[in-house]
Amino acid sequence: MITESVVLTVKPGHEAPYERAFRAASFIIARQRGYLGHSLKRGMEDPSTYLLTVEWETLEDHEEGFRGSADYQEWRALLHPFYDALPSVPHYGEDLAASAAAWADAPDPADEDALARFWERCRAEVPGLPEARPEAWAFGATRAHADVLLELVLAGVKTGTAGALWEYEADGDPVPEVGELSIILDADGAPQALIETTDVSIVPFDRVDADHAASEGEGDRTLEHWREVHGRFWRTYARMAHPFAADMPVVCERFRLVLAAGAPRP
Repeated sequence: MITESVVLTVKPGHEAPYERAFRAASFIIARQRGYLGHSLKRGMEDPSTYLLTVEWETLEDHEEGFRGSADYQEWRALLHPFYDALPSVPHYGEDLAASAAAWADAPDPADEDALARFWERCRAEVPGLPEARPEAWAFGATRAHADVLLELVLAGVKTGTAGALWEYEADGDPVPEVGELSIILDADGAPQALIETTDVSIVPFDRVDADHAASEGEGDRTLEHWREVHGRFWRTYARMAHPFAADMPVVCERFRLVLAAGAPRP
């Protein structure tokens, strides 16, 4: 995600008609490819100045997509006559403060002693498990994510998950494979479940289907909810070489619960 931010100076005495024109122009920009949101704030010290910010998925969506369109000419005709002068329009990248704050609430690292005990139990209760312990990780990026999503897994509601392929590549991690085992941690780093991957597919974000969205078990389990939540998640937390995009590749994974830490021993 990138942010376009510019201070605009309107000819004195034209503020009210400018604001009416901007309301009309808002419908133009909101229908552009890659548009994520915008705001217009009037200056307090100088009421003829306005701060315009627009969020786009990529720089190209603004510079090449919108500015190269017929809609941009309509935007110009509505708004540019009100300006004293046309300023340069800078663009900004990741919100570093927000990212740092978000990761400050990350789940705790795995408790190695608890992991060893849990894997020993898994091997005792599930025939055929290998001696090598599988990777242990928590769902989501925050403590709240980890515990809420874990509860859905333990309840049998969540049987799917998704990751950005670009983030796998940036971290140097392999894509999950069918038959792969994982130990799922809670927010405190304690092992709570063993799962097995049953299916993996890679599809563009905007081609993920309703069936997969429902398998993730979150919210009302609709595709609309999945797109909103995952789009926001990857814009906020993902460590990727490319900004979030509607057609970015997504690793859709299905899994089954093999053993829960709280399950009674046979």
